[in-house]
Amino acid sequence: MKKIAHALFVFLFAALIATMSGNAQNANLSLQGILVQDNGQAAPDSFYQLTFKLWKNATSTVLADSVWGDTFDSVKVTGGKYNVILGSGDPLTAPFDQAYYLGVSLGNGSGAEYMPRPRLTAAPAGLALLGTGNEFTSEGAVGIGTTSPDASALLHLNSTARGMLIPRMTDAQKRAIAQPNLGTLVFQTDLLRGFYFYDGARWQHITNSVRQIGEEYAGGIVFYVDAKGQHGLVAALTDQSVSAQWGCSGTPMTHAYGTRRGCGEANTASIVDKDSCSTSDIAARLCNDLVLNGYSDWFLPSQDELDLMYVNLKVAGLGNFGNASYWSSSAVSSTNARSQNFNGGSPNSSAKISNFRVRAIRRF
Repeated sequence: MKKIAHALFVFLFAALIATMSGNAQNANLSLQGILVQDNGQAAPDSFYQLTFKLWKNATSTVLADSVWGDTFDSVKVTGGKYNVILGSGDPLTAPFDQAYYLGVSLGNGSGAEYMPRPRLTAAPAGLALLGTGNEFTSEGAVGIGTTSPDASALLHLNSTARGMLIPRMTDAQKRAIAQPNLGTLVFQTDLLRGFYFYDGARWQHITNSVRQIGEEYAGGIVFYVDAKGQHGLVAALTDQSVSAQWGCSGTPMTHAYGTRRGCGEANTASIVDKDSCSTSDIAARLCNDLVLNGYSDWFLPSQDELDLMYVNLKVAGLGNFGNASYWSSSAVSSTNARSQNFNGGSPNSSAKISNFRVRAIRRF
């Protein structure tokens, strides 16, 4: 038989990506080629040993420039034509973010390769997967688990045994995403677990009409909801002061002694209505005058409302509270008012001239 030459006439991807690690992929490449004699006639029908290699360039013989190789012992050749699946033997793990050249030789690879090496090419959809800016350029629907994706869906997933996983991360990792785009969706794995989407200004927990403790909503973070889950109280996301006096020392506050949940708003209004409590930086006025996230109806919490913030937020690691004392709006006497130490939770009667932290709340 005369010398066998090689020609490549079809080269395409088939089931390109099975698994992925970084940029390296376990790929199966369906290859069709033809062996011809030097007179141009097809090689005799038989079984041949063929060796295939992927190279980084068209001419190098330096081993470091070869990214993969495998020998097929019994390749059936009929009419000169053959078919092999590269990667069906030795795993084809290579980062397909660059061009490669196919080396083909008869035997176990010790002989010379046929030249020139053809460049590895791909279908247009495969080209869109190269590098880090991967995209499908087609506007048609893509189906996974179905050969008939719905025309109304860009991506149609169909399964009765498996679900879809989107990125899972902690609250800190979620907040570290640089410039999230409107509609970005993640699943948060700690604190208030669940799906979050970015609304263009902040991350929002996906819920139904029932509000949840720990959810960012209505300008703050929810720390109390009623039995129906429709209404409750939110705290501002940060302190309004880390060192403010309760104020009005020496002034009886007859209408600011309420301690129960629901009394904070009335207490605050009573305090700021007193002429002797007109100082702008006292705790109640800092809350009353606050305009935050589009809301202006903030107030200083009562003792019970303050305790709910401690139990439902601070203890759970939510709300960015300090390990320090916070003022309530509940007066005790003309010189004392109620506070709560958020480093342990103990309530106290403290001198109104003490400097404590302030956190405003509002109803929704």
